[in-house]
Amino acid sequence: MVDYQPLDAAFAGLLAEQAAVPGGMLLAQTVATTAVRRRLLPIIPLRAGWRVLDLGTGFGPLAFELAATATVEVVGIDTDEDVLVAASALGVKLQGRLAPGSTVRFEPGDAEALEVAPASFDLAVARLLFQHLANPAGAARGIARALRPGGYAFVFDVDDGLGATYPRLGGPLEILEDAFDAWQSSYGGDRQIGRKLSSLLASAGLSVEAVAVVPEAEHRREGPGDPSRALAVARLRAARDGIAAAGILTADELDRLVEAYLASPPLERCRIESQVAVIARRPLAATEV
Repeated sequence: MVDYQPLDAAFAGLLAEQAAVPGGMLLAQTVATTAVRRRLLPIIPLRAGWRVLDLGTGFGPLAFELAATATVEVVGIDTDEDVLVAASALGVKLQGRLAPGSTVRFEPGDAEALEVAPASFDLAVARLLFQHLANPAGAARGIARALRPGGYAFVFDVDDGLGATYPRLGGPLEILEDAFDAWQSSYGGDRQIGRKLSSLLASAGLSVEAVAVVPEAEHRREGPGDPSRALAVARLRAARDGIAAAGILTADELDRLVEAYLASPPLERCRIESQVAVIARRPLAATEV
């Protein structure tokens, strides 16, 4: 059984230094979504000796988990070079804590204009990345080029159409969530990308081998000082300038709504969310079939 405790301790330590870490909101989300990410690990096609590309790696949580699960070489790429510096520092702390022989390194790179050697990876993974891309088809084609014949892609992302919240309470939180979704759509993002992943990968020339829905459900009581409320506010504040620039809400309106949400009484509701995972494979060359 794989021991992920050293990874959890390293990320908790980084989170404790959050004020000094770039991308603090992303880091908080990374820690908060650990349980969901771990549920994915058993379904990711992974073999010892493989070379793995982690697109949109962020602080590298999935890269480190894969390297702890099997002896692999992982290359994580991201457009945020400051975050990659923090990920590399985590890698130093985790030396000797991964599977024997595993290596993890991080490089700046853009999933929509992927610059890696063709057919140089056995597995490419992209977790919660495609929802943010203006050109997801380009990213899918880049993945297909990066994979060796017979190599696998594992892509996982949200689909808000597969979720529900009850009761819909209205008020500041609903207005803010709708504003966030509208802002993401304004720059080409897609909160319903999950249902489109298999078609994107198939259009890039990959053979779709499996599609799975990964559900979450909980009855949540959110109140002042609750960590989930603090995370929601951090996410909204990080998007503040973008939402204002898109003309969805003014910065002052967003600030007032955030303060009203922070001061609102505890909310109790059931929240159901579902993400979509797709496994696809690059066809073997004719001589290998």
